[in-house]
Amino acid sequence: MSRVFFICIPENQTPMILLMLRTGTFCLAALTCLICSLASATPLELPAEKLRELASSPTWHLLLRYEPAHAPSGFRSEARSAHYFLASDGRENPESELKALINELNTPAIGDEHAACRFPARTAWLNSQTNPDSPPVTCPAYDEWRGLVNPEQVTLVFASDYINSPSSMFGHTFLRLDASGQTEDTRLLAYAVNYAAQADAKNPFTFAVKGLSGGYPGVFSLMPYYEKVKEYSDLENRDLWEYQLDLTPDEVRLLLTHLWELRSVEFPYYFLTRNCSFQLLALLEFARPGLALRKDFPVQAIPTDTVRRVLLEPGMLRQKTYRPAAERQLVMAANYFPARVTTMAKKLATSPAITIDLPPNEEAAALETAFDLSYYQFMAGNSSPDQTRTMRTLLTRRSSIDLPEQRQRPAEPTVDPASGHPTARTALAVGHARDAAYLALRLRPAYHDLLDPPDGYRPGAHIDFLDGEVRLDEDSQRLRVERMAAIDIDSLAPFDAFFKPVSWFFGTGWRQAAVGGNGAFSDEAHHGVAYLDTGAGISLTLAAPVQCYLQLGADVEAGHSLEKGWRSGIGPRTGCLATGNDWRMRLQSDLRWRNAPNGVEHQLRLEGQHDLGPGHALRLQLGLLQPDGQEDITMELGWIHYF
Repeated sequence: MSRVFFICIPENQTPMILLMLRTGTFCLAALTCLICSLASATPLELPAEKLRELASSPTWHLLLRYEPAHAPSGFRSEARSAHYFLASDGRENPESELKALINELNTPAIGDEHAACRFPARTAWLNSQTNPDSPPVTCPAYDEWRGLVNPEQVTLVFASDYINSPSSMFGHTFLRLDASGQTEDTRLLAYAVNYAAQADAKNPFTFAVKGLSGGYPGVFSLMPYYEKVKEYSDLENRDLWEYQLDLTPDEVRLLLTHLWELRSVEFPYYFLTRNCSFQLLALLEFARPGLALRKDFPVQAIPTDTVRRVLLEPGMLRQKTYRPAAERQLVMAANYFPARVTTMAKKLATSPAITIDLPPNEEAAALETAFDLSYYQFMAGNSSPDQTRTMRTLLTRRSSIDLPEQRQRPAEPTVDPASGHPTARTALAVGHARDAAYLALRLRPAYHDLLDPPDGYRPGAHIDFLDGEVRLDEDSQRLRVERMAAIDIDSLAPFDAFFKPVSWFFGTGWRQAAVGGNGAFSDEAHHGVAYLDTGAGISLTLAAPVQCYLQLGADVEAGHSLEKGWRSGIGPRTGCLATGNDWRMRLQSDLRWRNAPNGVEHQLRLEGQHDLGPGHALRLQLGLLQPDGQEDITMELGWIHYF
């Protein structure tokens, strides 16, 4: 065996010595020439001025998530994972990170750990700016992953609000990667791109505090779309709206390369600002250069507002699809079929072999509805061990009836969430209370109350966040804070043939109370108190536009003007809500027995709103407070603007 050395001297480069093995008289000359050819590729070298220019590029800052900060460079990345950076100071130094990328790209490409394979989006952008003809690098892991996902289109999916979770009470957005060849019937097999907080706290208070303050890490994940449908539509009864975006193949490819880079990268998750919707906007901005979506959400990023903003881009929407929650199918049956059909369906769901004494069409409807109810219980985990046998029996009996499907599909709402009112609201009102006129200014950053236009929002859901009010009194000519509600929730879910949900309310914050220095009612004085209101009960739909409720409520107030520094009360809350095409009206009565000088307190409120057009409305409020036989009347008329 002999060894032969070949020395290749590329033009304008330091000589590189390649050792090749020669066996007998056979020489791998062809391989030698190939290696020499690869070695002759010119390393990327940039002048200092060009390097600074690229390091300050908005696209480079977007890829690394640099934000203005108190750092030597003036920037700091939101990403907290060290493996997201190549330079030791890369998180706070865009230029240093760019230098590190160039140095890594100038090294021989060896496997998936090469910078071009770890960061294909950064590499593609850098090549587009400096070396468009740069040959591609083979990356087995990335190529395999890309082939598995195989996206042809991208769909933005909105899941409606879920009041029982602080992180989803305003809704949730994620992406679906639609593979080539998939149809609407096979979309469940697509992959979903989700960004969510990695929360571990079971205490709701801890969960809310850490979520609002960025205490949880947020990460991107990839999962089958059917898992998200099961989670949101089947388990949490949330409608899904699918907005397929009209992205070009190159834009889809760019989005995918950046998504690969974001694997297991942690960002601070804020429920209201740097949340799921905000991070998805960054992905879309990179996919379509020139988009400037995030700048419109400097303070808060409510999912419906971000969807609305994306769809404002000309030509962005390709098609829209509504996927109703599983519960809606049963609610539809309860409202459409006679009571004898729904009663029989409930019996069949537990005893599928019983005799059905109904006409053939109603028998078919009862069997279909019973199957839907059994499936719903099965998905919710409330089924019996033999639930699958029950569903098979129901399907077998239904197949023996030679009639078309009797099931009534929920109709798609005429207004989708992206077309509903903006979630931020301001109001200017004039009123009269305690024998004096006042001027009030209100601001609510989010989200929706029962008198707001209901189109595009969950019926019966009221969520106000940081709703504040300042007043200027005519008599005192002083400006004061009247109220600051941290959170105010009303969930009115009516009873029907299949569901008996709890209707509940919760609110906490700070407000002015009509009390004097001794804690008793005063029609002249007012003092600030912290409060917490809560209660639960039932709700019924009396007629199509009228829903009424009965609840048992309790509240606690604390303030230095109250006797013993606090007071509490308990008693019934009753009310009715009527809804028309462009108006809503609510009448509510609260009775409280208090451990305070006033004893019994009754409050009656009548509120109505008339929509003036997109983004504007008038609201009238009348209030009567009767503490211990006394009276305090409030009247107010306000103009509302949504933005």
